[in-house]
Amino acid sequence: MQHIYRTKRVEGTKIGGIIHNGSYFYIGLEVYEDGMMNCWELVDLAGLKEKLEKGWLVTEIPAGQHLSIHGLGSYKVLAADWQYSAESYYEQVVQTIRQLNPDWSNIYQVTAAEKERNERRRVSHSPKAVDFYLKRELFYETKEGEGFTLFMKHEGGNHLVHLVVYEDGRVICHSAAVCLELDLEQVKAYIQDGIFFTAVEQPTVVILDHLGELTLAEGGYAADLQEKYKELEELELRLKGGKTAHELCRQAYYNYLEYPTEYNRTRLKELYENVPEHQRMFLGDMDSKDSDYIRIIYHPEEKREV
Repeated sequence: MQHIYRTKRVEGTKIGGIIHNGSYFYIGLEVYEDGMMNCWELVDLAGLKEKLEKGWLVTEIPAGQHLSIHGLGSYKVLAADWQYSAESYYEQVVQTIRQLNPDWSNIYQVTAAEKERNERRRVSHSPKAVDFYLKRELFYETKEGEGFTLFMKHEGGNHLVHLVVYEDGRVICHSAAVCLELDLEQVKAYIQDGIFFTAVEQPTVVILDHLGELTLAEGGYAADLQEKYKELEELELRLKGGKTAHELCRQAYYNYLEYPTEYNRTRLKELYENVPEHQRMFLGDMDSKDSDYIRIIYHPEEKREV
């Protein structure tokens, strides 16, 4: 038998969510028009209810605990006015699906056989969502983008927003309360003016969509704001088909391993320092991170462990 497969574009949106896996992690819960959700695992409505009942997906965090926001930082939750219970959050997800799919058509349900097959194969599906905007209705022309979260001061409040740069250079900043179209120079100006921020130097009330208002304090680390801007430039470069600092650095690393000259080490150092600081850990694998890069660049007298 010949084996083939196809892929299908399924559109959706994101709402705020919290994963409790030892610690607490903010996520953009991906909600799709076919009734599937991604909370670090693709689940149907029954699976979502199970995640809520088991406490994998939660709607609040006890005061004093820390909330990690990927690529942004870790923050201590001093107090909060939470918006949903587990039951009302589930209903909010259902209403979101209905907005995407008013006819409630082709809603997907994971069968018992599919669950058993995935468990047997040790497969857990967690597809990567792709940001896009509709450029032209004719031929349904869309433009793809990539982005990350930042804090933003807007109309007297502080919001967690998603900042997305698209392949044509457009930058869109959005949350439930914010929708702004910018360019990279405007983003830079917003950073300089303190409108965008990552660090919480004193207790600060921040609005998280579909979760509530949280009073946050410093919780261990926050990404450097200038490094986040570099990341945005890197994302635009990659979308346009260019080689990012991350790719160039990794290429220089392998080049040095093959030809360990002082010139190649100096070149590696230059490219390593071009990589946004909070992304350098991803140059190696999960165990080594960027430790061998650091050894070569800053401690060349040390021998490599093999």
